[in-house]
Amino acid sequence: MKTKTSYICLPIVVSVLILLSLGSCKDFGIPDYKLTIDVKSGVDGTPPSGVSAHKELDSVDYKYTAQNTQYQVEVLVNGARRLSEGQWVMYTDLDVVAQVFDIRGAWDFTLAATSDSTVEKREFTITFTGGDPLSGNFTDSNGHNGTWVIDAAKLTITYGNWLDYTLTSDSALTMSGAWSGEGKTSSWSASRVL
Repeated sequence: MKTKTSYICLPIVVSVLILLSLGSCKDFGIPDYKLTIDVKSGVDGTPPSGVSAHKELDSVDYKYTAQNTQYQVEVLVNGARRLSEGQWVMYTDLDVVAQVFDIRGAWDFTLAATSDSTVEKREFTITFTGGDPLSGNFTDSNGHNGTWVIDAAKLTITYGNWLDYTLTSDSALTMSGAWSGEGKTSSWSASRVL
């Protein structure tokens, strides 16, 4: 009798212990993710700076604008650039920075080859300087230089000592667009040097 009772009770005791241990797990069920937002000076919008918790797959609407309408806002989500308005879906912790877009600093550029291959692909670094985020001078890693301007969000980079090369973009935030020079045209893209 004693043996039969212990064979019946043992699975029940083990089941109760497993249920108790699962119930004490803090990660059991739908996880919470942390949304950390840092809205920099010169930027307005929602959500405001702070830290909040969200359930997995929660949607969070966001919109940020520059206080000075001549400037653009860049939103960095875990280091990746995003539009200044949209929606995040929470599936991991997010660190968000909303700041005025400032081109000044070093960028790695790639000029794509022309379709007829008469001008080959070119890669170099441009360092932008200036008194504000809207215009200034630049030098590149090949020793060339010139001026840059952002007007109504459009970026124009004009070389002063490299033939007639000009790089343009309809939105400076994309850091991509078209280049022209030597009577040829193609596309360009750039990423900030970290």
